[in-house]
Amino acid sequence: MKAGKLSLAEGRLGDALGHFNTALKLKPRYDVAWIARGQVLKLQGDLEEALKSFAEALVLKADNEEAWIALASVLHRLRRHREEVEAYDQVLRLNPRSVDALINKGAALHALRKFDDAEACYDRVLDNRPEYAPAWNNKGAALLRRGRVDEALASLREAVHFDPDFFDAHVNSVFAWQRKGKHGEAVIAADRALRLQEAPWLWYLKGLGHLALLESSVAARCFERALEMDPDLKEAKQALRKARDLRRHVDLYRGVYECFGTFAEDDPGCAECEIQSRCREVTR
Repeated sequence: MKAGKLSLAEGRLGDALGHFNTALKLKPRYDVAWIARGQVLKLQGDLEEALKSFAEALVLKADNEEAWIALASVLHRLRRHREEVEAYDQVLRLNPRSVDALINKGAALHALRKFDDAEACYDRVLDNRPEYAPAWNNKGAALLRRGRVDEALASLREAVHFDPDFFDAHVNSVFAWQRKGKHGEAVIAADRALRLQEAPWLWYLKGLGHLALLESSVAARCFERALEMDPDLKEAKQALRKARDLRRHVDLYRGVYECFGTFAEDDPGCAECEIQSRCREVTR
C-alpha cells in the first residue's frame, strides 16, 4: 500500500495499480485497497473497472463514506445520474451535512432536469454556509433553467461577491444576461470570464453579444479569435459570416444612421463602438 501510494503521488499509475493489486492478493477483504485501486483505474479512464472496485469496497464496508463518494463520481462520469443521486443519498445518510454530497447531488438532479430538487440541495448548503460561492452559482444555474432570470442573476451576483474569480459564475452570468436581452451586460460578463480563462466558446459568446449590439467589427474579431483557438468551431464560422455581412450593411448606411443599437437607460453603452466619438444617441 505504501509503495502504491508513492507511485500514485509520482504519477506512475501502472506501478501504483500493480502495487494495489498485490496488496489485494495478500488481503482480499481490505476495503481501503479496493478504493485505492479504483482511484487509479479512474485516473486511467477505465471507469467500469473503477466502478467495480468501489462497489467491492462497499460490499466489505457499506458505511464507507469515501467509497460512496468515489462510486458517485464515476457514475457521474458515466452519465448514470439516477444511480449517482442514490449514491449521494447514501453519503447523506451517513453525513447529512456533507457539502460535497449536497452540491454534487444537486448537479446530478440538474442533469436529470429536476431543477426544483436541485435548488433544494443548494439551499440546504446555503442554510449552513451562506458564503459558499459554488452553491450560489449552482442555484443560479438551476433558476436560469427554470426561466427565473432575475433570481438567477441575484444568485450569481452572490457567487461573485463571495468569490470574485469564480469562472463558472461569470460564464453563467453571460447566459443569464443573454436570456434577459441585455447584451451589453453579457459582453461585460464575458470579458470578466475571459480575464480568468480563455476558451474559444467564450470568445464566441462575447462575439454574439457584440453582434446583437450591431458592433460588427468587434464581433468579427471575437469570432476570429475563437477560430484561432479552435478552427473547427462551426458556430463561430457561421457567426463570423453574419458579422461580415452586417459590417457591409453598416458601411452602406453609416452616412445616414449614426447608430444601429437598441439601448435602455441603464445599459452600459457601446464602449468599443467605432463611431462613439460622433454618436448622438443617448437612449432609444
